[in-house]
Amino acid sequence: MNVRKVLEKYNLKPKGYRDQIFIADEDLQKRVVDFAELRDGDRVLEVGAGVGNLTEHIAEICPVTAIEKDGKLSAVLNHMEMSNISVLHRDVMSVHLKNLSFNKIISNLPYSISTPLTFKFLDLDWELAILVYQKEFASRMVGEPGTMDNSRLALKVQYYCDVEILEEVPSEKFYPEPVTDSAVVKLQKKDVEEKSTGFWKIVKAAFHHKRKLVKNSIEDSAGFLGLEEKNIKDLEESLPDKRVYECGIDDFEKIETVLGEVM
Repeated sequence: MNVRKVLEKYNLKPKGYRDQIFIADEDLQKRVVDFAELRDGDRVLEVGAGVGNLTEHIAEICPVTAIEKDGKLSAVLNHMEMSNISVLHRDVMSVHLKNLSFNKIISNLPYSISTPLTFKFLDLDWELAILVYQKEFASRMVGEPGTMDNSRLALKVQYYCDVEILEEVPSEKFYPEPVTDSAVVKLQKKDVEEKSTGFWKIVKAAFHHKRKLVKNSIEDSAGFLGLEEKNIKDLEESLPDKRVYECGIDDFEKIETVLGEVM
């Protein structure tokens, strides 16, 4: 799809404040969809469908639920009368996605909500996601313990998914051209035991001070965790003797066990 021509046809201009940055390269549009290896029986969720430049390729193979917050763009999607498409004119962060039927996700995501939307996806049951993020954000998703790219995001994404950066995408492949490059990321959901809300709260608290030793970071986050500093001090010798960015899931499981004595 020629994005510029569609926008001109409907007399529309991209709204920067709504993260309206479209994949303009037509080969890339098709390649992003091809990465999902769609087949009969699949049902796709697309967030930020825009003018349908990915949607039309998805709909050629299987049904797609296209969520678009902008009323004018959702009207364009409906006007195109493409088959196999259900358009939701909604803010995705207010949608109960568990009520929708899909097993795959394909999206050029609104970059400003990348973190909360990714976490929202992780709480759902699906098989495969092909997502376009800012390159820096994608690098954080694959961050490993011991590197400064290690983060709450990296730990949670990698716990629930096998994650792979499929390709980096220069900014000129988009319209309007963003200030940074992007990346196409593949997430394959894993069959793992669900971690508690309390576990992820500890991870979040610790990464508020990722350069500090675990004991110091947890102590500084005592209020956030609802703990007394004096109680934490009594447990410091049992906490991993590492800086937070050096910690992996196993370390946080140990931290959760230790803090369980006073939480």
